[in-house]
Amino acid sequence: MSTAENRYPWFGQPPARTPQPSAKVPALMGKRVILSTPEGFVYDMRAAGERYIDAECRDLVDIVTEEAWYRWMLLGKEPRKAPWAAHLVWVE
Repeated sequence: MSTAENRYPWFGQPPARTPQPSAKVPALMGKRVILSTPEGFVYDMRAAGERYIDAECRDLVDIVTEEAWYRWMLLGKEPRKAPWAAHLVWVE
């Protein structure tokens, strides 16, 4: 057995995940997402619903912070959701 196999038992080191565009991922609710902004990428966010089209024909996803997500799931405190353009949402 090589030393690498000794350090990583069973299946070895897990493969790196490549972020996927939200359009390619079914069932977004609760998934960790990365937001693309003019200032850079924003991590530690969650999708608070599925993609939808609003009255102005924009493709959107409601987003909440990771902290707000857990407060919602554990304590039932509904977070303030921010609509985000679906093409700028990447799923981890």
